[in-house]
Amino acid sequence: MFCVLLKSYSTVTNYFSKVPIIIPPKNYSLCLSVEFVSSNLWVSSYTPYQQELFDIITKYHEEQGLNFKQISDWLVEHDYKTPRGNIFKQSHCWSIYKKKNSSIKRFSREYDHIITDMKVDVVDYVPQF
Repeated sequence: MFCVLLKSYSTVTNYFSKVPIIIPPKNYSLCLSVEFVSSNLWVSSYTPYQQELFDIITKYHEEQGLNFKQISDWLVEHDYKTPRGNIFKQSHCWSIYKKKNSSIKRFSREYDHIITDMKVDVVDYVPQF
């Protein structure tokens, strides 16, 4: 609770009223609704071995220009197996490459943040003693 002494506006100078004026406190309330859309909250479920396979396939396909048949032959020569333990075929290489690239595109999208229904309420109340 605040007490304020107001100056009297009369012809008498240097006079202050002794009657306190009580100014009750104000409470403020902030209501804010935020709609937040993000793809950054997703974590890849790739194992390190799956990531290694994707990195090898990407390197040979994009940097060295090999097709998926040549890449699958290279993986078989170097004793790599599919994540399920099968011998690599070109369709496995293509599938790994295609699915991971689409996953990267899907989860690296950017979204604008939207703030809606923002308001500030001032609530006056007199406390009960």
